[in-house]
Amino acid sequence: MKLVRKHWIILLLTPLVLLLDQTSKLLVHRFFYPYQARQIIPGFLEFRLVFNRGLAFGLFSDQLGPYSTWIFLGITLIAFGIIVHLFFRTDHRALLLPTALSLVLAGALGNLIDRFRWGYVVDFINLYYRRFVWPTFNVADIAITVGIILLLIDSFRPEKSSRSEKVEVEKEPGSGEEKCIQ
Repeated sequence: MKLVRKHWIILLLTPLVLLLDQTSKLLVHRFFYPYQARQIIPGFLEFRLVFNRGLAFGLFSDQLGPYSTWIFLGITLIAFGIIVHLFFRTDHRALLLPTALSLVLAGALGNLIDRFRWGYVVDFINLYYRRFVWPTFNVADIAITVGIILLLIDSFRPEKSSRSEKVEVEKEPGSGEEKCIQ
């Protein structure tokens, strides 16, 4: 099998984002106490170790119970199946869609690894401004969010035909023969 652009994107970007996610979580988990905060940009950004047992932004953390890891495994496997299906249907020259799929895959795997390793997802990036506080998140969440945005952008792009250029038929002057011009 010849490796083409879309293969290189998923083979390089997915592990790179996954490594960045897992390394950042490991460092925060090792050097922070739960809920300990360190200001990075005063009045806007801090790192704060939070344990997320729920969905995105801690939703349903109390309702899922002891089976939450298995529920998230199922969700991740479904997402993985969709990503693989879309990936193989993608044109070999594509750039945007394989990038989006790689980011979503890396983020989903990063958070799933946390659930198996610790029983929760490590979140630590906390954005705030005065009274407005965004729910704490991590690198995997950023990858998933950017990937979904790229998927949306890709879905609104016009479909490309199987031939990128219009084929015109033109008569050869004086010969009566037709030839294709691309």
